[in-house]
Amino acid sequence: MVAERSVVSSGGGGVDGDAGHGGDTMGRIARNTIVTLVAACGVAALAPAAPAAAAPVPFGSATKIVLDRSGGFAGQQDSFVVDRTTVGGRPVLRTAGSWQFRWLRNSYQPQNPCCDRYSYRVTVSYRGGYRKTVRTVQGTKAPRILWDVINETERVGVRPFSPAP
Repeated sequence: MVAERSVVSSGGGGVDGDAGHGGDTMGRIARNTIVTLVAACGVAALAPAAPAAAAPVPFGSATKIVLDRSGGFAGQQDSFVVDRTTVGGRPVLRTAGSWQFRWLRNSYQPQNPCCDRYSYRVTVSYRGGYRKTVRTVQGTKAPRILWDVINETERVGVRPFSPAP
């Protein structure tokens, strides 16, 4: 038993067989393990976060506007579409993606529904699948941003359902 203690206390032979260096080898292994773990944690901390699909829908991310207009003297029905491929459509998409547009109520109706006026339904699609629909009638007191989106969509929008000339 005494002989065994002397072998253990002498280090039992290190990497190069020296009796006094066995503790240094174990210390090096422990230090290398700690350095490796710290490096791995640092890499994990700098890695990109989860995919953007989990993030909330950002403002300004309108991808499509569909304006349905009906009524008037002749009882017409027209549709206008603006998306990212529409020439001149980017400004109105930015407007429809603003927080001011997103805070609009769902409906702005006149006090007097009389007469031959156009009815408008504006449906805006956003990245992530969110949609907002606002309805109003020509001449109704509504926020300026709603009328800006309606007027610009009528001006630059494509009429997908109208017959070819």
